[in-house]
Amino acid sequence: MAVTTNNVNVTAPRSACLGGITPWQINASSANASGCEEIVAAPGAAYALVIERLIIYIGAAIDVTIGEGEGAGGAVAAVLIGPLGGAAGTYVLDCRERPIQMTANKALVFDASDAGTVCIYAEGFTRAS
Repeated sequence: MAVTTNNVNVTAPRSACLGGITPWQINASSANASGCEEIVAAPGAAYALVIERLIIYIGAAIDVTIGEGEGAGGAVAAVLIGPLGGAAGTYVLDCRERPIQMTANKALVFDASDAGTVCIYAEGFTRAS
C-alpha cells in the first residue's frame, strides 16, 4: 500500500509555449495499491493541477479510480475518472483534447478496490486557478 513516484524531465520549450504555467510529468507505481495513493501533491492555495494525459496499467482484476484528494475512509474525495476495471494486464489510455482542470489546491490521487499492481503515467500542468 505504498506508491513510488518518479518525476519525468520536462523540456523547456513546452513551458515557454504555455505562457509561464508549470508543466509536469510523473510515473507512479504501486505493487499493492489497496488504498488511496497520491500521484501529484496539491500545488498550494490559488493553484490547480490540469490533467492532459493518463496512461493506466492495472495488473490485477481490480478497479482503479482517479480523483482529487483523499476523503473520509481513505477513498478518493472527488472522482474524476473511474472506477476503471478489467482483467490483469489492462491498459487504459486517456489523452484529452480538453484537459481536466482540478479544484484549487487538491492532490491528484488514485484508489484501488483491492490489492494489486497499478502503474500510472500522468502529464499536465499547474496554473493559477
